[in-house]
Amino acid sequence: MINKNRPDKEKIECLVRVILNIKDHLKYGDPKRMYSQYLRYALDEVSHLNFCYSRNAVGLKRKDLVHEHVVPHSFVMEKLLSLEEVTPEKVKIVLEKFYIICAITKDEDRKLTAAGLRSKMPESWNEYDDSVFARYEAVGIMLGE
Repeated sequence: MINKNRPDKEKIECLVRVILNIKDHLKYGDPKRMYSQYLRYALDEVSHLNFCYSRNAVGLKRKDLVHEHVVPHSFVMEKLLSLEEVTPEKVKIVLEKFYIICAITKDEDRKLTAAGLRSKMPESWNEYDDSVFARYEAVGIMLGE
């Protein structure tokens, strides 16, 4: 597994190996549960690369916050696993655009759930044209300064 003390470049290279390993599991028809958590753990090691706070979460203690995927994990996982060529550069492009962790309040998290957006983007969302923050925009979560 990826070591938190490694430089980011090495963490991305480890993530590439994780993705390639998962692609092998896919070839053999292994169930999703076998690799979904493995990728989640590997991604957690680079969560600091794109980290933000909602406006209401700024200054709050960790116990009062939820660290949330701006774009749901399942979407990011599919983007990474659909890469035809898995290179550090291509993985980093996906991470920079879609793998954003945001600290939000527990109330903001409940708003996402109530709107049916806990683990999916809005129905009309288009990954090429629309904001990656579309779920937040839909329920009025504003980013901190």
